[in-house]
Amino acid sequence: MMRGLAIIGLFFTPGCATELSVMTEQTRYITPTDFATEEIDPPLEVDIPVGAIEEEIEVVESETLLIEEALAEMEEFDESLIPDLVGIPLTIEALVGQVNGRPIYANKVLDPVADQIEAASKKMSRTEFADNIRSALYAEQERMGTTIRGGRMYELVITDLLLSEAVSGMSKEQSYGLLAIVGQMRSDLTSSQGGSETRMRDIIEQQSGITVDKFLELQRDQILIDALYRQKIWPKVNITWRDIQREFEQVTLGDELLFEGDDEERTQSVLRELKQGVTLGNIEAARGTVTLGIIRLKQDDAVVKEIRNAFADGLSFTEVATQFGIAEGGKWETFQMGLGGIEDIEVGPAIKSRLAGIGVNDYVAPFELGSSIVWISVLEVKQPISLYNRRIQIALQNALRWVQFNREKDRYVESLWGEGSLDEVKSMADRVTNIAVRRYQQ
Repeated sequence: MMRGLAIIGLFFTPGCATELSVMTEQTRYITPTDFATEEIDPPLEVDIPVGAIEEEIEVVESETLLIEEALAEMEEFDESLIPDLVGIPLTIEALVGQVNGRPIYANKVLDPVADQIEAASKKMSRTEFADNIRSALYAEQERMGTTIRGGRMYELVITDLLLSEAVSGMSKEQSYGLLAIVGQMRSDLTSSQGGSETRMRDIIEQQSGITVDKFLELQRDQILIDALYRQKIWPKVNITWRDIQREFEQVTLGDELLFEGDDEERTQSVLRELKQGVTLGNIEAARGTVTLGIIRLKQDDAVVKEIRNAFADGLSFTEVATQFGIAEGGKWETFQMGLGGIEDIEVGPAIKSRLAGIGVNDYVAPFELGSSIVWISVLEVKQPISLYNRRIQIALQNALRWVQFNREKDRYVESLWGEGSLDEVKSMADRVTNIAVRRYQQ
């Protein structure tokens, strides 16, 4: 539909952008005194030629009719529709900052999400509402060891800053080329609706909630920013095989365990968490596990001798536990395995010291633990996720690329604006938050 996007070639020359600067919030309030009637001076008496009066009669009569109709409508207007806001400040404009000389108003930030904000304001306390708005405007989170910034205010400022840089580096020929691409996009959108521009406009407005012109403007801006990314940021993103190995080293135990097969449910669980930005070492499904079995009886229990004889006859731990009615075949608990293998699990030292060298379905010789006698067995060992699971390998590479891209993007953005500009963005978010609280929670 948008074949014009496939042929774009925007190669910018280095541009320049002034440092981001923020102006102090400017707010204007309307009070009842602003609507007070001023004293009008008496009209001047002048001599007007009779001919001029006759020429204006038709115009005056027409205007009189319009005025009378307007007055009649005003008399019929229901005064109950006018809200009673006496004594309440009403914010009608608020400049919260500038990006390269371009003003940013609170309305530009709040209006597109006004419905959601109004709904939230009715369900939250004033403090909760302010915190919710502030985090939606500017937020930071740790993702795979990197601080990722986001929020509506942050993205708005960054987008304006990147667009200024992209446009400043365009040649006249590139500008014409971009206009041609946008024109082709409009033509393709119309063609997709059978050539009906009216139908195309209706569908765009229904699906996106904005006009066609605004939709194409957003597409144009994204083309410019993507081209800037390709030139300035993506060349610095490079994920190597060693980077991937380093991530797997957080969970793998050694080369002999790398070829274990991984079931589908486990693979999907790891993939979901990687997409959410969780490091491989912090994904439980990616780590190995050890399931232990235990039989524990009082030393003077008569069954102890029978259990000893059963083991002496060559029965397995599970068979013995089942024969003597131990719940779940003697299954005790599943422990997450550390990098030390079976011996590296969170159990007491009296048990951990006896797990060295034990294999699956083996059991350790019975030992005394307080007033009890205990048999321990390793029922199951699930190896860590395999380095050679290709889907996880690809997902991990994509996650690392995304993290490195954001790191390089932050460095590039910091090179465009002045020192302390990030704090100014936070201040802008605070200003908009205060305006939102005043506006929606009077």
